[in-house]
Amino acid sequence: MAIDIDCIDDTKKYGGFSQKEVDSRGRLDLTFENAQVRAASARVKSSGVVSLLAKWHEQDHPTPGAGGRPRSIYDHAILVGLMLLAQEHSPLFMRSLSLVFQFRLTPESRTLLGLPTPGEERSDMHFERQRWEKNTNNAYHRIIALMDPYPMKRYWSLTYTQVQEVLDAHDERREVQMKKRLDTFTNAFLLMTFNEQPRRIRRASKNIDLSIDQTFIAPATRKGYSKTTLAQRVQAEAEEGAVAPRSGPVDPFYGWYAKNDDDARHDYAPGTRDMTSPGRQSRANNVKLVWGMTVNTSVRVDSEQPGSTRFPKIAMAATLSLPNIGVSEEAVSVMRFALDTGLPPGIVSADKQYFANATVERLHQPVADLGFTPSTEYRIDRLGVQGGKAGAEYIEGDVYCPGTPQALKDTTKQFMAGEIGNDTFRQRIQERTQFVLRNKEKPDAKGRTPKMCPALGNSPTVTCPVREISTKAADKPRPGVDPEDVPEFLDNICTQHSVTFTEQDTIRQKQALPYQSKEWDNFHTHARQSIESLHEGFKDPGTEQMELSGRRRVRGFAAAQLFITILLVNYNLRKIASFLWDEEHGTTAPTNPIMRRRDRIWDNPYTKTLARESALELQRLGKLISPLRT
Repeated sequence: MAIDIDCIDDTKKYGGFSQKEVDSRGRLDLTFENAQVRAASARVKSSGVVSLLAKWHEQDHPTPGAGGRPRSIYDHAILVGLMLLAQEHSPLFMRSLSLVFQFRLTPESRTLLGLPTPGEERSDMHFERQRWEKNTNNAYHRIIALMDPYPMKRYWSLTYTQVQEVLDAHDERREVQMKKRLDTFTNAFLLMTFNEQPRRIRRASKNIDLSIDQTFIAPATRKGYSKTTLAQRVQAEAEEGAVAPRSGPVDPFYGWYAKNDDDARHDYAPGTRDMTSPGRQSRANNVKLVWGMTVNTSVRVDSEQPGSTRFPKIAMAATLSLPNIGVSEEAVSVMRFALDTGLPPGIVSADKQYFANATVERLHQPVADLGFTPSTEYRIDRLGVQGGKAGAEYIEGDVYCPGTPQALKDTTKQFMAGEIGNDTFRQRIQERTQFVLRNKEKPDAKGRTPKMCPALGNSPTVTCPVREISTKAADKPRPGVDPEDVPEFLDNICTQHSVTFTEQDTIRQKQALPYQSKEWDNFHTHARQSIESLHEGFKDPGTEQMELSGRRRVRGFAAAQLFITILLVNYNLRKIASFLWDEEHGTTAPTNPIMRRRDRIWDNPYTKTLARESALELQRLGKLISPLRT
């Protein structure tokens, strides 16, 4: 039935809207409870970041200023306000933050944060809002200025000549100092979230095992520029009337990230200028290059009980970096920050982007110095025998007897080439472990380890025509070295009781677990799934939405890292709270969990499971459940 609009009462000033709805511009300005504000305030204080900011301010401004209007909003309030917005999954806008301070706090909470009382005169409401927004914005940028590696004005698009001027004026020493501050700020916050857990959860494992990776994050401004053609564009702008004016980027301090091609990513040393840019080559290779930055993260994993739920999978450390620059150094940095938990270093898992491609000096050695042992994959060209010492051969993370059967030496290469099946491969990997050299003694203070032939000692694992079996050895079947596999020239490993190996001898190939063994596969799968789950979790559009730059519109590298820090902190706190709730109210996981329908009727290459009853076969038999409503 149609309604006669002439009969509707139109005497109200705002029609069907109340005064409060109009004043709030249609938002729900719900007041935060005192307990929520106190909890956020306590966490900010316990992180120590407020003290860090005060110390950095004193270092940068040793001489007091000449005076002026005193600040009305302090660092502590800004950080607490951002944590409150993140907790309710609101965008981290400066306007939203100013509205929290002006309208959404109780008098008690306002006193706790040291905020002034807002004016209540309606005639002055517009200017009052502007004052709160301006003061909030100023307070936020005072924090950013203390740790901005790339300071510049970001109000408008630049000409390419201005882009070149900004790059030429860049202070690399300041960049290093401010980057260090930024990372310290981020990881002080993340350490706070770790310490919020009960001690029994913090100490659930003896060591801290990590899985590390990096993921792409879009900046607040999306337009980039080609670094390979910058000089040409600058020259073209200098020629008056030669080209039509084209706007450049707002911020030149980001980089191009290959989103769909691992081989197109690089790991240049810090200080190197990455020239990756869109062009004919990237288009020809169908490489999707996106403009932005990368978040380097580490998640806590469990090498003692892979796949268990003894603790929540939270971000242990994080940094922000430019694509293709310092991937190795950022990885070492997140490992170093994770050790602030006080737990001894354990195993660190990474994909081929790290240990498989990095240089020993930039990654393997610093990781060893920290005390972590890698668990990773190898490049195809580094499978099988990769050199050796004193006759012994280096094969995929271990040191082997030179008489190891050739089929066992090449088993991984044959499996990757599709020449042998999975069952044969697993059997050969297990057989190959018998030919590994055994430690005669523990490593000394300098990392030197005496190793002996596997046919020697009271517990030999193989027999060899060159070696006489010990009379104390147990009488049991052992694999033997075939006489044809005995090397023509017997080197020291075949003639001496032991050979000393240094840390440098095996550092590139070293693995925490026998490569491709069942133990390695279980941990590696658990670790890779954990880090990917972390990235999917904090990018989830329903929660932190970190991938959406529209949630964090303040421009600049430092602003992006501050927002990412707040979102990661909220992710960690949310995961910890959910874990504790499940621990108290959830049911115990079954010993033999029921297989999910997804894995029961479909092949899953990622989890390496095959369908028990094929969906297509069920469909042919008419046993597949119909999607139609009946």
